[in-house]
Amino acid sequence: MPEHAAFPVDITTVMDEGNKSSGGEAPRNAAGVGAFVEAMRVSHWIKNVFVAAPILFAGKLAEARAWGECLAAVTAFCLLSSAVYLINDVCDRSGDRAHPVKSRRPVASGRLSVSSALAGAGVLSLCGLGIVAAVGAFTFDRGKTLMGLGVLLWAGAYLALNVLYSLWLKRYLIVDVIVVAFGFVLRAMAGAAAIVAPISPWLVVCTFTLCLFIALTKRRSEIAELPAEVAGEARAVNSGYDRLDIEHMLTVSAALAILTYSLYCLAPGTVRRIDSAHMVWKIPLVIYGIFLYIRVTRRAGRNDPVKALVRDRVMWFVVAAYAVLTALVLRFGSHPVVRDILHVDFLVR
Repeated sequence: MPEHAAFPVDITTVMDEGNKSSGGEAPRNAAGVGAFVEAMRVSHWIKNVFVAAPILFAGKLAEARAWGECLAAVTAFCLLSSAVYLINDVCDRSGDRAHPVKSRRPVASGRLSVSSALAGAGVLSLCGLGIVAAVGAFTFDRGKTLMGLGVLLWAGAYLALNVLYSLWLKRYLIVDVIVVAFGFVLRAMAGAAAIVAPISPWLVVCTFTLCLFIALTKRRSEIAELPAEVAGEARAVNSGYDRLDIEHMLTVSAALAILTYSLYCLAPGTVRRIDSAHMVWKIPLVIYGIFLYIRVTRRAGRNDPVKALVRDRVMWFVVAAYAVLTALVLRFGSHPVVRDILHVDFLVR
């Protein structure tokens, strides 16, 4: 299997061949509601927490309007991400049939026809973009950055990038995980734009490094749990990854995620904005969460890492503790009683 594909997926081939299952015509009940909902991967909507994250860091938890804009953006990205999964399953159906678990996906197994999957993806995309367009219209202001329409721009960029990923970019070594990580950056940027909060460079860098780490754990799982020839058939780019190389990449990406987050907590702008340096107390919790993520995903085996994480109670406790600690620091970190526990003069000068 070559390291790079010469040409992107031909969408006309997808349409022409897609309505055939491996054993002939797709079943008559292929477009069943159950199969379609399964293909939407509702359990993966948890990933859209990145859309909601800016409301926490922007200090707008007490603003009802911001919550409305945030929830609308999250809803839109749930629909858009499901549309992306449907498109990706159509493009990946041949490889999925070679995978012991993914072969049971609705499109790969023939329970959902390609025409139904693509039609559903189109409807979900239009609904998702319609919602963010409404949010953009609600926040429209010629005096704001991008006139308040940033949420629509970043949502559209997210959808376009993921379509390119499904058709073409996922076939390129290393580019594939970078694109996946940048897709999460666009989610976070859209979330910030939805609540009309400034998009900090730290939001981009911290989200990118963390999600690069997450993307590499998924690649590691596919390569480690399947024979080399099966992993290559399931995802062409897997043939270009060496197990030792990807472990090194995973180590570097985890270190980058921890380092960039630590630098964000200590950045003069961060300290100045919240008037304290108490964000540093969250760093041990972030390190614990990243190490726990490695452990849980490694032990997931052939099971979906996302489902394994959702079922892990300790990970939920870590996420909840992080959110609570962030809210407490933003609310009380600058109080005279606790502010000067950590000396900050050298950070804000």
